[in-house]
Amino acid sequence: MTLDDVVPHPQYRMCHSRIVDAPPTAVWDELCRVTMSALPVGYALEGIRLLPARLAGRKHQSLAGRTFLDVTPIPVLFSERPQVVISAGLSQAWRLLGGQTPPRLDAAALRAWSQPGWIKVAMEFRLEPIPAGTLLSTETRILATDPGTRRSFAAYWFLIRPSSSAIRREVLAVVARRAELSRSQNIEATADPRTVTSSTQRPGPLV
Repeated sequence: MTLDDVVPHPQYRMCHSRIVDAPPTAVWDELCRVTMSALPVGYALEGIRLLPARLAGRKHQSLAGRTFLDVTPIPVLFSERPQVVISAGLSQAWRLLGGQTPPRLDAAALRAWSQPGWIKVAMEFRLEPIPAGTLLSTETRILATDPGTRRSFAAYWFLIRPSSSAIRREVLAVVARRAELSRSQNIEATADPRTVTSSTQRPGPLV
């Protein structure tokens, strides 16, 4: 599955990528396990996003200990280890309290959805093996279902795009650092001289 299967013609798009000196499996594992506690920028900005709803008395699960992919307000729609994970769904994110609870749709239903008053949001993390390790990339696509919603969302997007971009760059950086550290530790463990035995030894003189 690709983003073209969900939101093929977006009105808004955001892309980031990073080369990671580690194999795709190691990068994938770190991407799936990275928590909001490890993302100080993301933790703070997500807390600000949820603040109006909390002040209005709406309860939300604590961010601490939850993974980034779990906290993302759109559900994971497709996952294939260690290549790609796609989250996608409907949203009314521009509304102060988050809007209505959207129906959960599969890829075909989301692509066909046309009811006004919603945006379709799809976010992909893709891992590609390269000679230097792994190309870790993320892309977010957004499509409003009607002109009025597009106008309403445009102002919101202007305000939150820099912070959304910062969160994605932070995720890539933290995942890369952790995957590279894990790879380095594995190499050091393999090369530990205490595990190496001499294969040659001169015989001593006969007495």
